Amino acid sequence: MRNEGISKFLFVAALVLAGLVVLNALALHAVRRQYAPGTSAAAALFDVAGQAREWFGYIKQWKDLSAENARLQDLAARSVSSAATIESLQAENDALKKTAGLATRLKRHLLPAGIFDISLAPDGYHALINKGAADGVAAGQTVISPAGELVGKVSAVFSTSAQVMLITDPAFSVTARVLSGQTSGIAHGALADGLNFELVTQADTISEGDTIVTTGDDLIPAGLVVGVVRRVENNDTQLFKKVNINPSIQPGQGPVVVIQP
Repeated sequence: MRNEGISKFLFVAALVLAGLVVLNALALHAVRRQYAPGTSAAAALFDVAGQAREWFGYIKQWKDLSAENARLQDLAARSVSSAATIESLQAENDALKKTAGLATRLKRHLLPAGIFDISLAPDGYHALINKGAADGVAAGQTVISPAGELVGKVSAVFSTSAQVMLITDPAFSVTARVLSGQTSGIAHGALADGLNFELVTQADTISEGDTIVTTGDDLIPAGLVVGVVRRVENNDTQLFKKVNINPSIQPGQGPVVVIQP
């Protein structure tokens, strides 16, 4: 409080000093005009008073403009905040609409959540969501997008947050098949390479661009989109084909939901 009082005193003193300098300059100007040929002392003093009023008018205008600028800045900040709130509510509403239909199809309870941290380390790919044990989240629960795309599964749970193992993590695997086809296998996380589709024999039919979905033969529900086949390598000397999948969704692209019992 003492420092604040000193600062205010110094500010006022600086203003007074500036005013004295201006008045001194005006007085000097008047004196010079007083001794100029054809100029009376009264006219010189009147000129000083007029210039002083003009200077004080400028100071008042500056204060008014400063206050108006502050008001406009406040209105702009409020406008941006309102727009951000509306956009957030719209996105949340759209996600809830998608989730409602998905919950009916899966016949499960879906808990909306958001990703607030992603770790793409050489030893594993993980993300943190803003729901935890207090919200009923448990280890092993499946995490998907509101559109039904597989994101990963819960690997660790805390009171108000949880860790999700992403589908591209090497420890992640899920039984899957080609959509509208008979070929099936196991999709296994491959870090930056997406996923490898393993146990696909040379006789199985699979092509680049095919959509891969979950089969439901494990703990992950059926019909979730895993990704799209990016590459197929055939080798008659090998029993299995080498198939690589691009994940359908990248973490952080939007909200997620946790499938609960």
